[in-house]
Amino acid sequence: MKKGDMMVNTNRRNRRRLIPWMIAGTAALAVAPLVASGGVASAAPKAPKASTTVTIGVSEMLTGASEYYGNAALTGVKLGTAYLNAHGGILGHKVVLSVQDDASENTEAVSEVRSFAQNPAIPMVVAPTYQPNFEASCTVASSFGLPIVGAQSAPLSKTDNPKNDCFVVTSNVVTQAEAALLTLKKDYGIKTVALLYDQTNAYVSQFDPVIEGLVRKAGLKLVGNLAVTAGQTDYGPQITTLLQADPGVIVPNMVTEDAARFMSQARAEGVKGMFADLISELTNSRIYKLSNGAAKGLFAATPQSVGVATFAAFIKLYTKTYGAPTDPTYAGFGYDSMMLIARAMQKAGTVTNRSAILKALRDLPSMTGSICYTNEGGGAYLTNKVYYVTLTSSGYKPAKL
Repeated sequence: MKKGDMMVNTNRRNRRRLIPWMIAGTAALAVAPLVASGGVASAAPKAPKASTTVTIGVSEMLTGASEYYGNAALTGVKLGTAYLNAHGGILGHKVVLSVQDDASENTEAVSEVRSFAQNPAIPMVVAPTYQPNFEASCTVASSFGLPIVGAQSAPLSKTDNPKNDCFVVTSNVVTQAEAALLTLKKDYGIKTVALLYDQTNAYVSQFDPVIEGLVRKAGLKLVGNLAVTAGQTDYGPQITTLLQADPGVIVPNMVTEDAARFMSQARAEGVKGMFADLISELTNSRIYKLSNGAAKGLFAATPQSVGVATFAAFIKLYTKTYGAPTDPTYAGFGYDSMMLIARAMQKAGTVTNRSAILKALRDLPSMTGSICYTNEGGGAYLTNKVYYVTLTSSGYKPAKL
């Protein structure tokens, strides 16, 4: 390990394959601190050199069908950790990560979080991104009084998070989708919408009926709500329906690989409607190449913008460390989960007392990492701004409205 590299403890569980990684060149992280309170970025006071350590557990989907998203979030977590360590750690403690791969399985996520919870040396955990894993993890974490922070997952209901022990940094998907639909109607003259959703993806399935309702609420006509499955290779039946309905906008609620395959086939068969991403699933640079250019013009709603100083600083930091980000959305949320952990511990004045950290998380009114969040209660730290972008051959650019 080179001097200045991040300290990481990586565990192998059962049959899973852990992704090897290491942050190098943390000297490139010397930019103005992004951690702030009150929703405004500000320079943090200089911290003493970290001498002792604090271990943060991480359970994430690093293998399996959705491994790309989990690894993107983990990269953001790693970047946040390196940034904190380059600025004195948290309350003078160097941050160490203990990372495990839940392979998108509830049983594995629960087992990992329980193991973290039973270790008094681990005060907090970055919980799985995948919605069912996050929900299952909350149940066991709450039983131990272990605070967990999820990146991007939807906020949990009172039933799933009764004691308000589980937190998430994310956007308000309902608000974002509704605003995007109204923008498509007003600025692009869209009148008809078709939805495609991965019925095997719990996160997508959860929001499909919500988005269907938002389409109608916006005064748009829904001309199809078509179910697909993960890894589907032939979208012929769905494309036939789309050719007959001729929607103005098609919303493919699928993971990037599947959405790219669908868009490529749809364009090849003559589907003309605009593609749109309402919930920031496809805001990554890979989709253009994966779709052989068919995704060009994809309209997406996102809570992130390089026009915001803190997010621009995050992109600069990421680029210096890893190169240009392929998925700034999930990486940004991963980074922000570490910033929330740091803010909570700073507010609580401890890196060990779980109860004090939980209280700080519940009471912290706002937090700024790569973007700014407000505490909406119930564990939900939500962004409050929606931006629109369109896909070009050189990546996403601000949409012309």
